[in-house]
This record gives sequence, structure tokens and C-alpha cells, in this order.
Amino acid sequence: MSTPGRRTAQVRGRRVDVTVLLAVGLPLLAILAALLVAPGDTERPGAPPEETALTRATVICPSGDPGAVVASDSDASGEVNVRQGRREGGVELSPLRPAEVPTRRSPVVVTADGDLAPGLLAGRFGSPLVAPECRAPAFDEWFTGVGAGAKHSSVLELVNPDAGPAVVDAIAYGRSGPVDAEALRGVAVPGRSVVRIDLAQRVPHSGDLALHLTTSRGRVSAAVLDRYDELGAGASATDYLPSQPAPSTSNLLLGLPEGRGRRSLLLANPGETEARASIKVVTEDAVFAAVGTKDVVVPPQGVKRVSISSLLEGPNAADALGLLVESSTPVTASARLFVDGDLTHLGPTETFDETSLVVAPGRKRLLLGGATGAGAVRVAARDAGGDVVLEKRVEVVADRGAALDLPEEAVLLTVSTSGTAIGGSVLATGDGSAVLRLRALQRSGLIADVRPGLP
Repeated sequence: MSTPGRRTAQVRGRRVDVTVLLAVGLPLLAILAALLVAPGDTERPGAPPEETALTRATVICPSGDPGAVVASDSDASGEVNVRQGRREGGVELSPLRPAEVPTRRSPVVVTADGDLAPGLLAGRFGSPLVAPECRAPAFDEWFTGVGAGAKHSSVLELVNPDAGPAVVDAIAYGRSGPVDAEALRGVAVPGRSVVRIDLAQRVPHSGDLALHLTTSRGRVSAAVLDRYDELGAGASATDYLPSQPAPSTSNLLLGLPEGRGRRSLLLANPGETEARASIKVVTEDAVFAAVGTKDVVVPPQGVKRVSISSLLEGPNAADALGLLVESSTPVTASARLFVDGDLTHLGPTETFDETSLVVAPGRKRLLLGGATGAGAVRVAARDAGGDVVLEKRVEVVADRGAALDLPEEAVLLTVSTSGTAIGGSVLATGDGSAVLRLRALQRSGLIADVRPGLP
């Protein structure tokens, strides 16, 4: 009779042990799981984005005169999509053969898929000669020398190429520091639409401004249409202000049209300490500081305008191709040239070490500078039918510029280098002047490093 009782007691004892085990073990497991996903573990350094083949490319031309030119240096042929507002169509492309696209004045969105995506580019020209830059959407960029007054005013144009909404924020800097610009915070750009902001109405300011734009949601291509008006019986003109991806301690501005007028250099310093900048003249023989020039002091988070009219007169102007601005801390830069009643802007060149393509109108001159060492640049110019009208090998060295006159019938220009990074611009002249910067072609995409984490 006693044996069954002992067995029952043993069974009951094991049940108590399991219950105690669960009561103690489950909290311990919960604590261990929490430690495994602790925020401290998610703060490990992120990996850089992975490079991948480019399978889709978008290039956007801001508003302008009707008409556009589309081209690609891809070996493939096929159709690319061209959209203006709700109007949409296709254009056939062949390798290195520019295609004219009839358009209205509104922005143009060009999209290529597959093998046509690498090397896609577009151009748009107006009369008087204006050549806004057609480029891919950017997420962080600067515009230096923006106007928001009666004599000098600018319109910010934001183009959203995608179906989803986008959001853009802008910080404005003036002569003495940041400027109250609440109207530029959290600007919503609906899908496949355009938003234009007249800065003189929304952010009135008498001095020169610098805008730092960031896209926090979606994709946006930004452009700034600048207007300079002498008021009264004086002349007025418009031109697009070039952007800059980031401040730099070395800013090379190439392209100086001839003529009489006012020439100004605009510098913006986003740092917390003052920046001291020197201005040098770039020629085919040397890069030198002109006699009598002084360093420019740019206050912290401020904008400085400097007249360079006297710098580009007389002996200093002989054979001048551009200007080199070197500063103690990173700054952004642009040049505003109001010459013979025409407005032209210069922006810092972007170096490339492989191939760059550009479409350009009128009489043209290729300007090169900022070479990292001695080397050779191969230049090929093609007409509207894709036929080569010029092939040339240009020698480049550090601390010197280089120039090459191009045939007027040339429409598409290919500039190739290997091993030597170089910057360049095309100065086009006709009914006015326009400067088009050479850019590295986008041939690959980036995949971000994404990992789970706690909110």
C-alpha cells in the first residue's frame, strides 16, 4: 500500500520542479532575448553601400524653351521614355547619336531602362543662349548666389519624377548668417509634379543668399532660375544658377565670356569659424595669384560677394580660362557675370577620371583644368547625325589649364581620360553665353546597407 503512495509523491514532485523551472526560466529567456537586440548592439558601424549595375536612369531638364536633345554612350539601341506632365512618349536612341525631342516649356523627365541606362544624358537650350543643366535627382546640394530682392531675384523649381510624394527642406544663409526661411522647410512636392517658389515673395531679402537643399523623402531635381535686373531703363537677363554637391577647400570655375560688364564671385561658408579664401587666375600657362589681390574673409555661416571685374581686366585677363578659389575651410562658390547685357553663371567643376559627355549649342570652346598630374585627354565631337567632326588629343598637366576650339556643327562632345582626374566646362557663345560643366557618367548604382533595429 505504501509503494503507490511513494510513486504518486514522486510524480507530484516532478510536476512542481517543472513549474518552478518555467517560472524561473521564462524571465531569464526574456532578459536574454532583450540583451540580444539591445540598442547598443545595433549601433555598430554601418557598411558602405554596395555598387551594382545601373538598370534604370532618370535625367531631368528644368523648364526652358521648347525642345531638348537626348543621347547615350551605351552600346545598346532602343527606346527611352520622355515625359512632360501628363504627356508621355518614347524616343529611339542609337549609341552616341543625339536625338532631338519636341517639347513644351515645362520640365522634361527622361528615363532609360536596362542596357540604355548607363551613360544617359540630355540637354536643353534657349534663346538668348541659356543652357540649364539636365541631371539626375540629387538628395543634398547647394546653390550659392541666390537672389530674393527687387534687382536680383530667383525662382526655385522642384521636379518630382516619381509617382509618390517627395519632401524637400532648405536652409538659407545670408551675409551675417542663417536667414529665417520657414517657407522653405518641409516643402511637399506631389508625385509627378512641379513646385515653383518665388524667393522674392516667399523669403524677401536684399542681399545674396546660399541655399542648402536636402530631400528627406522621395526624389527631387532642383533648379534655380536667376534674374538680374538693373531696374529703370537698365538691361535685365536670366540664367540658371549651377548647383554644388558639397562645400570644398578647392573650387575651380571655368568659362569666362568676353565683354564689358560686372563680374562677381559669391562664396558661402557653412562652418562655425571664418574661412579665408585666395583667388587665382587659371590660364594655359599657369595658375597664379594676380598682383594686388587679397584674401577674402568669409564669416561663419555667412555669404560674401566680391567684385572680380578689375581682376579680369588688363594683363590678368589675357588668356584667362577661369578662376581657382582655395580656402582654409570648405566653402561653396559661384561666379555671376553680367556681360554685354547677358547673364552667365559659373559653378565649380566636378572632376572625372574616365568619360564625360555633354551636348552643347552654338560656337563652343572646351576648357580643362584641375588635372591631378600629367596625362592626355581624348576629345571627340559629333554632329546632329552622330558623325565625328573632330578628334583630338589634348595634353594636360597639373597647375595649368587647357583649351580647345570646337566646330560649330558639333552637338555631342565626348571627353575621355584614364589615370588623370580632370575637370572641365564648355563655353558656348552665340546670342549670349552659356557654360556647361562636364560630369562623370553614371554607370552604376548603389544598394544601401539595411539592417534590422529598434525604433
